[in-house]
Amino acid sequence: MCNSTASAATGKASCFEYRWIDGAENVEKYRPGGYHPVVVGDELTDRYKVVHKLGHGAFSTIWLARDKDRASYVAIKVSTANAPPREAEILHALVNFSDTKGGPGREMVPVVQDRFELQGPNGCHRCYVTSPAQSSVAAAKFCDLFTVETARVLVAQLVSAVAYIHFRGVVHGDIHLGNALLRLPAMFDALSVEQVYERFNGPQTQDIVRVDGKPLLPNAPTHATLAVWLGKTAHDISPSEARLVLSDFGEAFSPATKKRRGDEYHAPLTVVPPEVLFRPETPISFAVDIWALACAIWSIFGTRPIFDGTLATWDDIAAQQVDIFGYSSVPREWWDGWEERHRYFDKAGQPNAGRSVFPSLESSFEEDVQAMRRGDGMADFGSEETIAIFAMLRGMLVFRPEERATAEDVMGCKWMKSWGLPELEKARKT
Repeated sequence: MCNSTASAATGKASCFEYRWIDGAENVEKYRPGGYHPVVVGDELTDRYKVVHKLGHGAFSTIWLARDKDRASYVAIKVSTANAPPREAEILHALVNFSDTKGGPGREMVPVVQDRFELQGPNGCHRCYVTSPAQSSVAAAKFCDLFTVETARVLVAQLVSAVAYIHFRGVVHGDIHLGNALLRLPAMFDALSVEQVYERFNGPQTQDIVRVDGKPLLPNAPTHATLAVWLGKTAHDISPSEARLVLSDFGEAFSPATKKRRGDEYHAPLTVVPPEVLFRPETPISFAVDIWALACAIWSIFGTRPIFDGTLATWDDIAAQQVDIFGYSSVPREWWDGWEERHRYFDKAGQPNAGRSVFPSLESSFEEDVQAMRRGDGMADFGSEETIAIFAMLRGMLVFRPEERATAEDVMGCKWMKSWGLPELEKARKT
């Protein structure tokens, strides 16, 4: 709700209750139905002592805590009061099978160690406890490149994770590198809280201040805690350290029991598949994960995503997809139903004169993957492996979802058998 505080400069009422804090969660969500006010030093259920902030999402804050019963560190995800309850339930179901079918990907799914609820001024908040991670893959590769060997290990694990959850009948629904996490080394548990602060810096906080200058209500904490960086940059991560876990199952669903339309798909725009862009009213299924997985694989190999989401609209991304894969790749009924196509293409399906056209997949791979690696003095991908990479990705990046490769197909492709899985096995032995 807007408050009535007027700006001296504009004379207009402010629609914000709190001053914005860069790098923190949206503090406007400290209200009924929103975040639970947690600060470092809090003890949750008398078992977990909060020692640092790991991150936040639209429906949760994530905290590093010390488990006093096990003398170990854990990650506690504290959901907003209005968050749907499905995530912990899906995770519990995924890892609690007595059989071992589905391949090695089960190891890359978080294990929920504990679940509890917190009652607070903003409502009832579901919390669940997992092993902490050092960083996301996205954060590790920011302005940096993984070695070829480490990239293979990460891709093999991510493919294995998706294959496993699909085998169990679950669509993740939000696959991107921000949700692919790197596990902390086992020695982290041996560090005292003071040693964690010495090595990674203590909690950095900023006061939460109301725009109208009035005292804070109990809905918000006195300060916001900024997330700690526990990781390494991509180039410094060895293959044996690249232990991946696929996180954030808040958008996950089982198509066998729940229907979901394309316009209910909430992944980042850069990984949204064509069926969602062109036919948002139709049901989605496992194929949305395959398109997003291909986009994630590309980003692990190189420096930039396939598609540029900077200030982009859905139509902009659709145009990029047509640029890269060609007019002939688009189903005719999709093309005819795309009302905004004239802004990007002429009647023959050729790009309009004067606009920037995205290059082919092959050209982008040479520029954004191979050339960048050589420029940094790193090994690039050999010709035979490059051919296998394209065969894998092109099967995943097909416009019609029913014609797209399945996760099982990707697990069995030449690149996985000849490069991905062998590199993963080698890393596990070192």
